[in-house]
Amino acid sequence: MSNSTDRILPILVGIDGSSEADAAAHWAAAYAAKVRAPVRLVHAVPEGDWYGSAAFVDGGALERDLRAIGRKHLARAEAAIHHAAPEVSVETVTADGTIASYVSNAGAELVVLGSRKSSALRDLTLGSNTLRVVTHAQCPVLLMRTAVDSADPARPIVVGVDGSEQSDRALGAALEIAHTLGAPVVAVNYWGFAAQAGLGTGFEDVDWVSIRAHEQHWLDRHVETVHEKYPDVALSTVSSQSSPTRGLRAMSASASMIVVGCRGRGAFLGTILGSVSQNLVHHADCSVLIVR
Repeated sequence: MSNSTDRILPILVGIDGSSEADAAAHWAAAYAAKVRAPVRLVHAVPEGDWYGSAAFVDGGALERDLRAIGRKHLARAEAAIHHAAPEVSVETVTADGTIASYVSNAGAELVVLGSRKSSALRDLTLGSNTLRVVTHAQCPVLLMRTAVDSADPARPIVVGVDGSEQSDRALGAALEIAHTLGAPVVAVNYWGFAAQAGLGTGFEDVDWVSIRAHEQHWLDRHVETVHEKYPDVALSTVSSQSSPTRGLRAMSASASMIVVGCRGRGAFLGTILGSVSQNLVHHADCSVLIVR
């Protein structure tokens, strides 16, 4: 994400008529107004092979009905944005195929989708538009949850930090959004397994006090440089001996947003390996921003 106030790329929102998509459009409108970005609302109409031969047996009536329903969803979302943020420029698009195929080639500052908790097994078996979008998008993807009040200023934006380039980009995105929204940020690092590797077979001789102090010092120093760009953002750090998945899922209960970097593995491989980002897509209690 860019920290420039002179933005050209739109914030892209997937619209399907659900309450989750409505929440995504509402958030995107408020954010776009603050950063002076346009909003593009996209409704995807599946191609014929998605719903069998019915689209052709009835002369294409099913496809026409889907497009008509989509236009109603888009018009309602557009009206809601104009009401909430009349200064925001809004474009509506009806895309052929899937939202994932559209965002793979659409230039966007950010993709925002309504999202709910799901099952990894269900997504692996039946397919998931959410996972496809995360896999194919060339920009950050925000999955909006409606279970918590993401606008509550008491809820921080939590970002996972592990020293990789991806997590550094995630940290920058978290601080930029926090700067825009006036929210605090908590940078977290979970080092349990990495710290234990190579320490021998007995833990009784491990100096855990020194390890914890070292890991906390590393985290504080690591986030310091990026934080200098956003000195107005209240930033705190948490260094803990835990797995990233377990730690971030626990933090999601009291956060407005979890931000993580994504290494860009395929959806199938990532699901089998239990990647942190995909686990949060399925199970986080709050919204999840995935940054490439």
